[in-house]
Amino acid sequence: MNLGRLVRNYKKSPGVITGTVIILVLLVILVPNNWASNNRLDAPVPISKDTEPAQTTNTVPFMPKMANETLKAELGNAAWKLFHTILARYPDTPSPDQKQHLADYIRTFALVYPCGDCARHFAGLLEKYPPQLSSRKTAALWGCHIHNQVNTRLSKPQYDCSTILEDYDCGCAQDEEDELKEKETSDHLASIKVDSTEEMVGG
Repeated sequence: MNLGRLVRNYKKSPGVITGTVIILVLLVILVPNNWASNNRLDAPVPISKDTEPAQTTNTVPFMPKMANETLKAELGNAAWKLFHTILARYPDTPSPDQKQHLADYIRTFALVYPCGDCARHFAGLLEKYPPQLSSRKTAALWGCHIHNQVNTRLSKPQYDCSTILEDYDCGCAQDEEDELKEKETSDHLASIKVDSTEEMVGG
């Protein structure tokens, strides 16, 4: 059917044109404004209350087995580096919230780790050896112990845990020293008592 014939048919039936316009207007009005953006991957929008994920207590990893041994090894090396670096950067004296955040992160990490069989083994280790997060050193040594449990399972050599903090030092010590100096300076300045101008003039 060519365009000319289509136009002639519409001229013969003005009701069809009117009906089409009404339908288009209704579609624009009735279809939610975010419908198009919800179907695009490049346009994230806040989720509504009725689509928020339900709170769950599921503690079973859900990722499939990873068959490619090369990718599994690369993933493991990267994951251990991230894991140990996080523990090496953890506060020396963490707050209760910081302890809870790290514990939640570690448990969630075990659930979503992309290698399913690795994740299930790691989750089992967390059950047997729960995270020890009372300080940076304690957390780092606990993490090293967990890593060595995995090394034993994989017949790999044991890691020397006495150097774990130095081995995963991110080079951020200067940042921490600067932050401490800034806090000390701020505390010192806050402690200085300055006489008011009136007292100085009158005195």
